[in-house]
Amino acid sequence: MPKVLTILGTRPEIIKLSPLIPLLVERCNHVLVHSGQHYSYDVDAIFFQELNLPAPHHALGVGSASHGEQTARILARLEPILFSEQPDAVLVQGDTNTTLGGALCASKLGIPVVHLEAGGRSFNRAMPEEQNRIIVDHISALLLAADAIATTNLRNEGLPEASIATIGSTAIDAVLRNREHAQNSTILEQFELREQDYLLLTLHRAENTIPSVLPGMVEALNELAEAYTIVFPVHPRTDAALKQQGLTLSPKLCLSKPLGYLDTLRLIGSATAVLTDSGGLQEEAGVLQTPLLITRNETEWRYLVDAGSAVLIGNRKADMLAGAATWLAPAGLAQLRAHPAPVQAGAAEQAAEAILKLIARA
Repeated sequence: MPKVLTILGTRPEIIKLSPLIPLLVERCNHVLVHSGQHYSYDVDAIFFQELNLPAPHHALGVGSASHGEQTARILARLEPILFSEQPDAVLVQGDTNTTLGGALCASKLGIPVVHLEAGGRSFNRAMPEEQNRIIVDHISALLLAADAIATTNLRNEGLPEASIATIGSTAIDAVLRNREHAQNSTILEQFELREQDYLLLTLHRAENTIPSVLPGMVEALNELAEAYTIVFPVHPRTDAALKQQGLTLSPKLCLSKPLGYLDTLRLIGSATAVLTDSGGLQEEAGVLQTPLLITRNETEWRYLVDAGSAVLIGNRKADMLAGAATWLAPAGLAQLRAHPAPVQAGAAEQAAEAILKLIARA
């Protein structure tokens, strides 16, 4: 039986791999590795439980660190596992340091790498995530692209046509698989929220937490909190940056620790709009047809903007306030709601088939 080893280490990776992992467990000898990039498995366990995923076979426990140190820890701790397990392929997802470390380690050992969500490009080489995406795509044997835009990006970079498969997004499969369960969440009651009467905010991208950007974003958010109820689950990176930069959030913001997946889906689906720099939340808002304001200057999920269900409002104070004034007004919200994002299920099934075909050809 073929053996596939999957390495993940962040909550978006867990979510986006959740529809695919059960298929691999059914069809091959599947080994799951948790890097611990953001949290230990113990902290992430709620995600595994909610998504009905098996516990990891191996935990690397790399923890937070600089990009170089974190990637080095992944390489050093994963290599003996790959020697021991001898997988036929290694599956990585997205653009994290776990993705990069896992792909590099496997590639150097001659193990075929499968990159789920290949070809996503912001065309901003200053982003660590963009660097990770490009490197991983160029050392992968199988490139699983989410859409035609990603596929075109891969072709434009000269990657072999035979290595590319356009399968759709497993994030869509994850939402469709779990949105009914999310209705059982009591998060609205816990936060004393009414449906369609609040905004959901997330903010964690590296470019948004630096001293030249974050203070202006905080000023904009504090002003918006005077007019809107804003729910803000605070990411550890953002929390650390706020403390390091001596920034104070308005007491009118509804702050919380990071939430489980089902609570997050419930908040997205019931919000007036979502403000986010998260790639995962962009797609989740698209599936749940919630108006989306992206607090960045570019996005890898261009199809949401092209469809008209999302807008880029930037990450500078003036731009954010201007974007909010336009798109949170009744006419702006109506325009976003009138252009639902295209949603197509089945990416996980196509991914599983493509992985097994890759191994069969080897």
